[in-house]
Amino acid sequence: MIFANAPLIESEKERNLCAKFFAGYFFNEFIPGYSKRINLFNRYIQEVSRREDLRLHAPNISFDTHAYLVHERLRSKLSDVLISDPAHKIFLFIETKYLTNWTYATDVAKSLERLEKVFDTEKKPHLQDARHHYFVLTSRRKEEAAGRLITHGTSTVPITTPAETVTKNFTSLLYWEDLTQMCERMEVRQYMEARLKLCVHGSRNQHRSTYFLPGA
Repeated sequence: MIFANAPLIESEKERNLCAKFFAGYFFNEFIPGYSKRINLFNRYIQEVSRREDLRLHAPNISFDTHAYLVHERLRSKLSDVLISDPAHKIFLFIETKYLTNWTYATDVAKSLERLEKVFDTEKKPHLQDARHHYFVLTSRRKEEAAGRLITHGTSTVPITTPAETVTKNFTSLLYWEDLTQMCERMEVRQYMEARLKLCVHGSRNQHRSTYFLPGA
């Protein structure tokens, strides 16, 4: 079972969680409630980004998408998760964070610079009508435990950490907890709840948890 809630031996990597959640359930058209989840997700990203033009109709999902696929001179990764609707020229780039922290300089600024090159409409006029947006997906409880200020609804506040003070307002934060609430199946919500409880603990000793070591 993909979302078994008994003690498991499984990778604690962000990639494992993304593959299970997004491909195994949330954007899986064979799982009942698919259309409802897409509608909820559309409302969510529109509220967070303050952009009504970001609406997915037939989403396609890709993991660890690298820039060489869309730009001949770039070799770095564009995003952990790319949700696209090619027919409507919508591209959502998501940097996912689970056990690790994120910073504006490393996880946002550099990625936005790469996307500016990818969507340079002077060199690529066929992308003139393309709509794209960049998000960071993290855990709300992890942000609160780290003492960051959280963006609520449509309010905009600076994000401050002990190591950095972001002068720009970055409001494109998505939260695992919010996506989890969009899932109808109880076993999925229970699985995600168990995983998200680990976010506030040290990321280097996750394998010590009985969640990963049955019978430990």
